[in-house]
Amino acid sequence: MSSDDWYRNNEWNDQIETLFYAKLKRARTQRDQYLVIQSSYLANSYPLISLRLINEYFETRTDKYEDVRAYSAQARAFMTIDDIDNSMKAYRAVLKREDEFPNHQTTVYVDYPYIVATQAIESEYSNVLSVLHKYKSHLIFSLDKFKWHASFALINNDPEQAKLALDVAEVKRSGIKYHQDFGLVGDEHVNVIKVLYEIGT
Repeated sequence: MSSDDWYRNNEWNDQIETLFYAKLKRARTQRDQYLVIQSSYLANSYPLISLRLINEYFETRTDKYEDVRAYSAQARAFMTIDDIDNSMKAYRAVLKREDEFPNHQTTVYVDYPYIVATQAIESEYSNVLSVLHKYKSHLIFSLDKFKWHASFALINNDPEQAKLALDVAEVKRSGIKYHQDFGLVGDEHVNVIKVLYEIGT
């Protein structure tokens, strides 16, 4: 086991939990970070464990430095158990926290609208459209641009935005010298792309 594997577990059982807390007990300055990283690794596979660790983080944290990552993991964990309301609340909390501390930025400004649009969470439409307008200047990578245009297209049934999203999905090189495949639209978006074709034609 490498030095950091103990807080990056993809599996969870009693033995792993015992080892994790034994190590965590000896951690001092980075305890908050270890809790949040481990919760993030479990958000999709062990969402209830992830939520428990996140709650522990919020109850015991020494400062708010890891809040953005904690809320992000919390949002994914709630989505995994189909708790849509709390997931949306957590995503909104990420954006609020990022507004307060601009040095802590994620891609939630497009991830949250994209989830809302692809899952047809109509109660969030008004808010995510505001988010998309607000953060348009933040777009850098193809995947972010794709999610931005796709979200608009799906929510408004907008052919022009659908075509823009499809154009971005065709980009095959990132433009980053040693990471040409970074930030591109992957195969996991194929079903959304099919819907965009229907809207755009």
